[in-house]
Amino acid sequence: MEAIRQGDIPGVQLRRRQALPLACEEAWAWLTEPERLERWLPAAAGERRRTLETDPPHRVVLAWEETAWPAPTRVTLQLHSAAAGCELDVLHQGFERLPLSTCLTVWEAYRRRWREALARLLAVVAAG
Repeated sequence: MEAIRQGDIPGVQLRRRQALPLACEEAWAWLTEPERLERWLPAAAGERRRTLETDPPHRVVLAWEETAWPAPTRVTLQLHSAAAGCELDVLHQGFERLPLSTCLTVWEAYRRRWREALARLLAVVAAG
């Protein structure tokens, strides 16, 4: 089992960070253009993402809905400038609004899913 990371609150929120060898303006397309987003973060069956807020080229906030959930969770994707490009900060919140019987299981599944998705993002960005 993966250790709890700084910014993680089991069953409530999780946080992931990924360095990218792109300027924020270039990385923004990977967060907002549907065809690029699907290359690294494909939607699962029964899943829907709605954009709630944008602050180009730094932040996009999404409502994350699954048909089996009584309420959406919230995902904030934030880009920060860094010496070698930028850093993507993912904050996924609202798991506590899911039924108690499933919120920890869903939270753990998304910890794994975000780790894998960010590794795919780095790979497709590096491949050009």
